[in-house]
Amino acid sequence: MKKIHTLRKFIYLLLSFLFVSCHDELTPPAGLPPTISWSAMSSARFRIMQGETIMIVPDVGNTDETTTFSWTMDGEVVGTDDHYTFQGEVPGEYYLQFAVTNRYGKAQDEVKITVQEQDVPLPVIPDDGDGLGWQFPWTEINIAQGRTIKVKAYMLRNADGATFSWTLDGTPVEGKTDEVAYVFTATTQGTHTLRLTMTKDATEMSQDFSLKVCPSAGTYRRSSEGEAMVDRVYEYIPAPGFMVNGYVVVGDAFPEGCTHDEACTTALQHFQNKWYVSLGAQGGYLVAGFDHSVQNSGGDYDLCIKGNPYDYQSEPGIIWVSQDDNGDGLPNDQWFELAGSEYGTENETLEYAITYYRPEQTKSATAWRDINGDTGYVPYLSYWNPHAFYWQDWVEGTERTYFGSRLKDRSTYINGISDIPPYDWGYVDNLNDLIDGPAGKMGYYKISNARTWDGQPANLEYIDFVKIQTAQTGSTPNLGEISTEVYYIGDCHLQ
Repeated sequence: MKKIHTLRKFIYLLLSFLFVSCHDELTPPAGLPPTISWSAMSSARFRIMQGETIMIVPDVGNTDETTTFSWTMDGEVVGTDDHYTFQGEVPGEYYLQFAVTNRYGKAQDEVKITVQEQDVPLPVIPDDGDGLGWQFPWTEINIAQGRTIKVKAYMLRNADGATFSWTLDGTPVEGKTDEVAYVFTATTQGTHTLRLTMTKDATEMSQDFSLKVCPSAGTYRRSSEGEAMVDRVYEYIPAPGFMVNGYVVVGDAFPEGCTHDEACTTALQHFQNKWYVSLGAQGGYLVAGFDHSVQNSGGDYDLCIKGNPYDYQSEPGIIWVSQDDNGDGLPNDQWFELAGSEYGTENETLEYAITYYRPEQTKSATAWRDINGDTGYVPYLSYWNPHAFYWQDWVEGTERTYFGSRLKDRSTYINGISDIPPYDWGYVDNLNDLIDGPAGKMGYYKISNARTWDGQPANLEYIDFVKIQTAQTGSTPNLGEISTEVYYIGDCHLQ
C-alpha cells in the first residue's frame, strides 16, 4: 500500500508541474506601469534667462510599444515626444504637466520652469555701414626663403561686384582680377611689397603688405637646452569672456587699467604659479616663447600644455607654432597650425574670422559677427563675474577681429545641465588629450603635425613660439562661453 500511495503522490505532483508549466507558457507575466525620475541636479525644477532655450528630458522607465507621452501647459497639449523644448521668451514661472502611459498604467509629474529677466537688454549688433571694407590678420611678416605663404582679405564689406588687382614690387600680377587671396613664394631674400587693390564703381582702396624673405629655415636655430617652461608671454589678447578677469571663484586676476605688457607679465606669473589663464571666447589667444628652440622629435611628443577639462566640459583650443625666421627673438614670423583630429574634416573651418563689438553699456552681453555673416552674443553672467565689462582693459578699440580656425560647437544644454564633449585628439583643454607623461597629467602634442596653409606637412625641424587659440563659438546658459584655459606650456624633452 505504501508503494501505491507513493506512486499516486508522484503522479499528482507531475500533473501539477505540467499544469503550472503550461499555464505559465499561455499567460505572460504582468507588466509594470511607467516611471518618471529626474537628475538630482534638476529635480524637475529649472531656471533659465529670458531668451534662452532649454530641452527637458525626463528619465522614463518601463516603456514598451504601447507607451505614449504628453506635455500639457495651461490645459493645452503642447508636445507628445519623450522630451520637450521650452523657449523662455517672457519672464515668469511656468508649469508643465508631463504624463506617460502604457498598457499597465500611467505616471505623471509636474515641471516648473522659472524664466529670469535679463539684467540689461541685449546689445544691438552694428551694421556694416555703406563704404567698402576689409580686414587682414597681418600686414608685415618674416618668411624663410623657399617657403610659401597665403595673403588674403577677410571680412569684406559691401564688396559685391568689386574687382581686385595685385602688384608685387610695383609689377602687376596677371590673372588676379577676381581673387582676394595671393600665394607668395619666398624666392629672393629681401623685403618685397605686395599690394591688393579693390575697386567698385568710383571707389578704390588698397592695402600694402611687407614680406621680408629671410635666410632659409634653420639659420637662426638656437640650442635645444634651456628651461622647460616658456619664459615669456608676447601677446595675451583674450576674446570677451567671464573667466578672463573678475571671475568670482578666483577673484581679480589683472589690475584695473591693466596695459597689454602688464597683462602678459601677469599671464606668465600665472604659469609660474600653476594658475590658469583664460583665452575667452572664439579666437581669443596667447602667444608665448621659449628660451631655446624646441626640437621636432620626428613623431614623438614635443610640447606639453595643461588645461582644465572635465567630464562634462572640454573647451578645445587650437595650437599654432612658429620659427624665429629673422632671428630677432619676436613672434613676427609665419605660423603653422598643429593638425588635430578634426583637421580637414567638416568639423573644422579654416581661414575663419570673427569680430566682437565692445558693449556701450555696462553689465551687457558682447555682440559678434563672423566671416559668414552669422551673429550672436557672448553672454553676461553676473553670478559668475559681476565686472562691468567682459571686454578687457588692454584690448584696444571698440571692435576687434580675431583670425584663425574654428571647430564645430557640439555643446548641449538639457535639463539644466551643460555638456561640452571633447574631440578625439590634438587640442588644448580637451579631455581626450590627457595622458600621464613626463610633466604629469596634461595634453601632449607633436611638432610633426604642423601644417602649411594648404594642408601639407610643414616639416619643421624645431619651433620657437607657440600660440593657443579658443576654437569654438558657443555658450551654454550655466557655463557661459566656451573658452580655452591654459595652466602651463612646456618642452617635453626637458621635463
